[in-house]
Amino acid sequence: MEKKEKNLKIGDFYCSEAYDASQVMCCAFCRGTDVWRGIELSVGNMVSGYPFEIRGVMFQNSESAYIAGAFSLGTAEHLALQRELVDCRNGFLAKKGIRRLNTHLMRSDWEEFNVAWMQYVVWCKCLGNSDFASKLVSIPREAVIIENSTFQNGRTATFWGTRNDELKRLTLELKRDLKAQGWSKAAIKREVDARRLGEWSKVGVYRGNNVMGKILMACREALLTGVPPVIDYDRLANAHITLLGRPLSFATATTTLVA
Repeated sequence: MEKKEKNLKIGDFYCSEAYDASQVMCCAFCRGTDVWRGIELSVGNMVSGYPFEIRGVMFQNSESAYIAGAFSLGTAEHLALQRELVDCRNGFLAKKGIRRLNTHLMRSDWEEFNVAWMQYVVWCKCLGNSDFASKLVSIPREAVIIENSTFQNGRTATFWGTRNDELKRLTLELKRDLKAQGWSKAAIKREVDARRLGEWSKVGVYRGNNVMGKILMACREALLTGVPPVIDYDRLANAHITLLGRPLSFATATTTLVA
């Protein structure tokens, strides 16, 4: 029987985990509309409604802000894409539209600093939007926050999130049975979501690096303790990131944000 290690280093992003939902309190979010134990789990990158600033630039969702780092070379083309991302209110459009259509312009060294940039973006969101910060600390401290990417097929699905094979099996079986009974797609979706967040919340093992979950847990801990999360500011400084033409400076060997 698998358990999440009690001494898991939240910053150990490149380590794959196995979270046994029957043994560990798993707060697994999938959609922005998920409600678990009475808590709205609108904590994912795609969720709108939590605008925040990064160095005076207002973003409407953290996915747009994250992707802006991939187009941070300061050329005219990159500036235009960053402006689109600033204006973008839909995280899915930022990812599936702006990013996907312009992959040829993404920084070649993007994956050398993207995790540290994601940490920085989410921490800026915590500091810049009190509603988001309150939402995050409302999740019980003992709960492991997990991005449930069971039905995603992308290359990084189990890097940023996790998959739960048992949950997938139960979901497919239920969908098949309810469809055979003549249920509508909308009714099936409601029933599946209700079970996923209810009786099935203690089912199966979530496997993956769960980087997004780890980042959220590190930010939750920082908000609760007042001690900023450990972010590799040296890596970010060495990446020479620009935002709307302005080079970003970062404190090195410290966790203090630089104005």
